[in-house]
Amino acid sequence: MAESKKWKRHPKFRDLRISSDGSDFLLNDKLLRIRDHKIKNGKILKVVMINRTYYSVPKLILETWGPPKPEDGRQYFAMYRDGNKENLHPKNLYWGTQLMNKEDLFERDLKLSRLTKDQTYEAFERNQYRGESIASIARDMKVSDMAIHRAIKRINRKVKAKEEK
Repeated sequence: MAESKKWKRHPKFRDLRISSDGSDFLLNDKLLRIRDHKIKNGKILKVVMINRTYYSVPKLILETWGPPKPEDGRQYFAMYRDGNKENLHPKNLYWGTQLMNKEDLFERDLKLSRLTKDQTYEAFERNQYRGESIASIARDMKVSDMAIHRAIKRINRKVKAKEEK
């Protein structure tokens, strides 16, 4: 026998109920469709429409099933622990700042890279401070030029994020 889903009411929208796995939304007992919505910067957000207004699905899930949003004056967003925007389970979501998102991006990029963290820093140092070409660094490390280019770009993003702190 299939296990029935647990539901919880959203604190702001009293007629909205969200399933415990974040996969279903009921408004006045009618199933809402989760849509992909393209925003100004080209990113895709998961949204539902409530009273002719789009609302962020991860944010609604966190407000319902997660811890309260921190009230320390900074702007917080719903973020994904594993980086997978299709995984809307409440355990995969947390409140984070834009800076936290940039640091997570760096760590996720490193996991996908063919270079180790040490090699990434070495490539950056050789290119930026010694003036070596990306092609020569790539030959030495036996990876593609693009892998080196991305590694250098990754470090530049991290440096820029720290400067913004």
